[in-house]
Amino acid sequence: MKTRALLLALPALCVALSLAATAQPLASLSTLLASPGGEQTSVAKLGAGKVTVVSFWATWCKPCKEEMKAMQPIFEKMKDDIQYIAVSIDNTKTMAKVAPYIKSQGYTFPVLLDPNSELFRTLNGTNVPYTLVYAADGSLYTKHDGYLEGDQEKLVEEVTALVKKAGESAAPAASPN
Repeated sequence: MKTRALLLALPALCVALSLAATAQPLASLSTLLASPGGEQTSVAKLGAGKVTVVSFWATWCKPCKEEMKAMQPIFEKMKDDIQYIAVSIDNTKTMAKVAPYIKSQGYTFPVLLDPNSELFRTLNGTNVPYTLVYAADGSLYTKHDGYLEGDQEKLVEEVTALVKKAGESAAPAASPN
């Protein structure tokens, strides 16, 4: 009986350990990365104080492009409450394609370049798209590997819940009368 209970709990434990292994807070993502325009900044600086979605992508990745296309209208609608950051892992040979692609699509969210995939590997990324969702306090809330049409709806649910939670914790406490 104990063996069966252990076997049933094992998948949940594996997920928890996996999340804990990549649970670097947003503030620790302070590595300076260049934007396609050459400006240097960090994921931590861009996301400070906001619910933040960090999505690693590449110009050669079709699911990445689909995710970004789905996220653009969501970012526009929620940009006062969330930060969506697309981090390209295109290498030095293909990163010249990033700026023209972003411009051609009319994307308005921040894009950073990680040409050696250093930040990507630090966060235990293995495939793209690889998306991390951070709460407004900078703690890692969840991560997603891959993208299928409709996955953005789950992301919207997650960030909406986090925005609501952040708003509740920022609201002044009601005074007892």
